[in-house]
Amino acid sequence: MKIKCSADLSDFRPGGNAGIHQELAQYLREKIESGVLRPGDRLPSLREMAELWNTNFFSVKLATDLLVKFGLLNKQHGRGMFVAPQAEGIHRVGLYTSKLYGSRSDRITFSVLRDILQEKFQARGIECIIFDDCRPEEQHREIPDALQQAILSGRIQAVIGVVVRAIDNSWFDRIPIRKSFIMSDMQYNFSALSRQLKERNCRRIAGIISGGPPDRPSFLLAELRAAGIKIMPRNLRIIPDNELTTRSWGEIGYRYTMELLTAQPRPDALIVYPDNAVPGAIQAILRLGIRVPEELFTVFHRNLELSYFCSFDTAYIDSKIENIADRLIETIIGNEEKPQ
Repeated sequence: MKIKCSADLSDFRPGGNAGIHQELAQYLREKIESGVLRPGDRLPSLREMAELWNTNFFSVKLATDLLVKFGLLNKQHGRGMFVAPQAEGIHRVGLYTSKLYGSRSDRITFSVLRDILQEKFQARGIECIIFDDCRPEEQHREIPDALQQAILSGRIQAVIGVVVRAIDNSWFDRIPIRKSFIMSDMQYNFSALSRQLKERNCRRIAGIISGGPPDRPSFLLAELRAAGIKIMPRNLRIIPDNELTTRSWGEIGYRYTMELLTAQPRPDALIVYPDNAVPGAIQAILRLGIRVPEELFTVFHRNLELSYFCSFDTAYIDSKIENIADRLIETIIGNEEKPQ
């Protein structure tokens, strides 16, 4: 039997790493998000899709039921299954903030970012729905009920993770609508920094860097490596999210800097990210009496453009919050027209 469909769905190949119904759901979701399947498109019947993909009827039903649950497909009795219309445009965006822990300065930074995002979306005629996640840590491995219901009901068509902790990634990565979060969208050009390090003949580069989820290392570390800036494991300190439950950012920056700069041979360059850990790093450098930049070349992250009290010359990684907001918005809405 020849199967007719407005889109080519013949390129599905099982990967073998998950249940077949999950792989089928992911395949169809990618077809919808990429525009191959457009709002209003009718899918083949369950039996036709099972035949097309050489699988069983029940697996296809589970896959499509999952996408119906998340609002990407509509089943119309007697007519068939269609791509849901709300996937066509972005009218409401969820702003998710994990409030599991964090310093006061950390909370202020992300509060400012959220305010800027709301203003910019409002200017485009897009409503923002706030989701503050204050659940206990043990509950953070599942999506919050309020956010899930907003997705299922079509109340929101996209989600921005203003704060997504490592523990939240297990469910945030599986959200079946457009999504983005700050750590995955901040992109820096490190070519100038790489040149500076080479000009100063820095061979032992140390780094104190905020971590990422286990299956996706810190985006900053990946950017540094792409620019040819290598940090040996013995000179690298990754700050895990759970350390913030027992120590402040300043204490972490101080302790890790002391560890790195009292080791032999001592590093000749130090990169510290994020900005919250910088004051502690400065305090440690001053206490050790290390001359900067003569004996140590330092690179500090500066996010809120606050001027840290620093008695030595240092290089900065700058990231204006407004620019971060613009990148997040571009990821979500691209070049779409303002909704009417």
